[in-house]
Amino acid sequence: MTAPPEAGQTVLVVDDDDTVRTAMLALLRAAGYAAQGYPGAAGLLDGADPVHARCAVLDIHIGEPDGFALRERLRALAPRLPVIFVTGDDDPALARRAGAAGALALLHKPVDADCLLALIDAIPAPPDALQ
Repeated sequence: MTAPPEAGQTVLVVDDDDTVRTAMLALLRAAGYAAQGYPGAAGLLDGADPVHARCAVLDIHIGEPDGFALRERLRALAPRLPVIFVTGDDDPALARRAGAAGALALLHKPVDADCLLALIDAIPAPPDALQ
């Protein structure tokens, strides 16, 4: 049995594209994060602990509920959870919605690995991780 990840080191990834999700999880794990992946909102809501996560990386188009609706549900569970949206669409309206939803960023697929890691690395650890 492996030890649970330290608080603030888990990155939650929701993307319905298996290839994208698998690649993102591999990248995050190689960088030292305890990444957990889900193909949709239901899996994350049923199986994750967003309160102690470092952040969530959410694809916008994951079915129902979409990434924006999932963001709102996560906000109710973990108000301080930072969110990074990803999308394959180049629609300026999505960038405005992501900003209005309080996202750290909206990254376009294919996601630049260095940019994603820099965003996540810059997130301060949650207060309970510092105790």
